[in-house]
Amino acid sequence: MTKPFPFENETFDIIFNPVSNAYIEDLENMYKEASRVLKKGGLLMVGFMNPWIYMYDTDIVWDKPDEELLLKFSIPFNSKELEEEGKISINPEYGYEFSHTLETQIRGQLKNGLAMIDFYESCDKRHRLSRYGNDYIATLCIKL
Repeated sequence: MTKPFPFENETFDIIFNPVSNAYIEDLENMYKEASRVLKKGGLLMVGFMNPWIYMYDTDIVWDKPDEELLLKFSIPFNSKELEEEGKISINPEYGYEFSHTLETQIRGQLKNGLAMIDFYESCDKRHRLSRYGNDYIATLCIKL
């Protein structure tokens, strides 16, 4: 996602990016390239995690339901940097995760010739954070 996509300009009518931005450290190129390969009038559908979810320790959120939830991390969350600093350890099966700010997620689309035409929030009721707010966001943009 850090290199040019292997497609010609204006190739696609629609790009669907499910919640994969969490695994991309720098979104700038991804949004630039998505816009480049979309046809004029093409749609970009993007889903991503609401950044506030990353402020809590996932082990406590998922595996220790009786422990008190405490804020642990700041936003933007960067598990690669936190691991390098010795603050967390990452299971290689899951890879690094990056929360990104709402500005990075939304403005990244808008500044690359895309106009937002819809916005949706949802929650994953499998964990207790969903009691406090929506943890997923989806945007729909059209290429101008």
